[in-house]
Amino acid sequence: MKPPEKEFHVAPMLDVSTIEFRYFIRLLTRRAFIWTEMVVAETLVYNAKNQEFDQIIFADDHDEVELNPTLRRFCGYWDEREFLKDLYPGKSFDYINPHPTICQIGTNDPEQAAFATRIVQKCGYDRIDLNAECPSDRVTGKREFGAALMKDQDSAVSVVKSIAETVKAIDQSTFCNGDSSGNFEHHTTKNKCLPISVKTRIGVDEHDTFEHIVRFIGQLVDAGCHRFVIHARKVYTQGLSPAQNRTVPPLNYPFAYKLMEAFPECEFIVNGGIMSLEHARKVAFGCSSSSYESREGSGMQSLENGRNGGLSVPCDHSVPCDQCNLPHGSCLAPPNKSPANLQGVMVGRLARDHPSELADVDRFFYGEASNPCKNRRELMEKYIAFLERVYPRRCCDDDEFVTLGMITDMECSIRHRTQYCKICRDISFQGDPIPDDSNSYEECKIDKHEESLQDRKMINPLPTNPGILTQFNTLSLPTITPTPSSTLIITPTLTQNSQSQKRHKRLTHKSPGAKIVSRVIDRALQPTLGIFFGLPGNSKFRRELHRLSRDMEIRNCGPGYILKRAMMCVSKDVWDRPFVLNDGSRVAQYVPSK
Repeated sequence: MKPPEKEFHVAPMLDVSTIEFRYFIRLLTRRAFIWTEMVVAETLVYNAKNQEFDQIIFADDHDEVELNPTLRRFCGYWDEREFLKDLYPGKSFDYINPHPTICQIGTNDPEQAAFATRIVQKCGYDRIDLNAECPSDRVTGKREFGAALMKDQDSAVSVVKSIAETVKAIDQSTFCNGDSSGNFEHHTTKNKCLPISVKTRIGVDEHDTFEHIVRFIGQLVDAGCHRFVIHARKVYTQGLSPAQNRTVPPLNYPFAYKLMEAFPECEFIVNGGIMSLEHARKVAFGCSSSSYESREGSGMQSLENGRNGGLSVPCDHSVPCDQCNLPHGSCLAPPNKSPANLQGVMVGRLARDHPSELADVDRFFYGEASNPCKNRRELMEKYIAFLERVYPRRCCDDDEFVTLGMITDMECSIRHRTQYCKICRDISFQGDPIPDDSNSYEECKIDKHEESLQDRKMINPLPTNPGILTQFNTLSLPTITPTPSSTLIITPTLTQNSQSQKRHKRLTHKSPGAKIVSRVIDRALQPTLGIFFGLPGNSKFRRELHRLSRDMEIRNCGPGYILKRAMMCVSKDVWDRPFVLNDGSRVAQYVPSK
């Protein structure tokens, strides 16, 4: 019998699960389900409206919302092949398929939920999830969704019912009738039914009994949801911060296993406290030796015996758990035999703090023959190439506009007068070896304000690809204007909006001379901070990243250059050292932090 398919998920994390983070993790694993940050449905509705008439803009001749770049951005959608094909015509690069990706929404309004569902489906996400566990005051307080839905169960039911009805309507109007060309792309939901899930916890405040959560799940099942992500600890809406809510309430895996037995017709994913890839696999497939069947070192283990009878709940584990010996009495014991409806596991802080642990997901968890990246150098070179495409350098242009986001979000042209500046010319572009000598760094630093235009001569032939030289808003096509010089200038047909002008003026005054805001640099560098977790050079690498990112002269060379320069502070053998592969016997070294 074929082993049951299990799923490995990377959790939605506020200010972490950005496009950059998801791309970085996707370089490590092609099979894992990666979640977006929570998308507030009200934000999508607001940005879809014509503010003058306070009405949603619909596509011509259709009672359907128009999916514009602004909605895509607020929905967190990113597919490099779709966004950059017009910016880099004729340029080939390794395409990384972003799927499977799940979009999580937050709302307590059925109409907003229905609208968000349509946007999620039009973007092409693989699934949609409703957040019913976030403890943030901004979410549970004024807006009254997230963990507040566990108390206001009527609102939760109405929202889930609205999502289910919208998905059904989309399914009937698109999937059943089919595409006009008859083509259905693999791993996209633009032309197929959108699966629904709800992410919740095992209790909220004083409502922490098994009967309460069973009643809550039962109502959601009746509303049309049959897939649940269970964060196996309760949540406190008062008295604890969101960070404390991830550590103080004890984890209770036996409670989650018991909940699965109460709803055999539903699928469940366990979340919370996963310490390693080996731990994740034991939770997903069960830890009974009789339920494992090796597959020639591939790491996949079947559950043929575990699906037939036997208790899933560990008999000798309970909360507070003396055997697990974890803070606050948490119990993370894997099931003796995995429940048939345990669909998979979810990790959050493990991916954020120790991303290298996910380098073996495809082989060890899914049973693939190999993993996408063999070592940290290969991973970083691919990620740097991505950053240089979406965040072009700003050191070689005379434009005063500030980079506030990705290349597809920009509303102003960039005029590169040289291919490299005096700072970044000592490090070549994508794919070339990184120089070993870093002594030239201080010598190359110059005062940008005193540099004359005469000194900014062509160091290398200017690339003929205009996409490298420009940034513009994708709402309309640019007009290409020939100039007497060899520099190609692309002028956008859409002027800046008032909000962008205000942000530009404020940021220019705050950091004079900086053309890339610190928020962009931080977003781009954040996924790499844990790349050396547990290895020599971790602190040194992080300190160098911080120093370079705060240098106003170097910042304009872009986040890709900053990463290249920071890589020089760590020895080559560490970068080239292969990722450690799991053999099922490693002891977990990571303990989730705040």
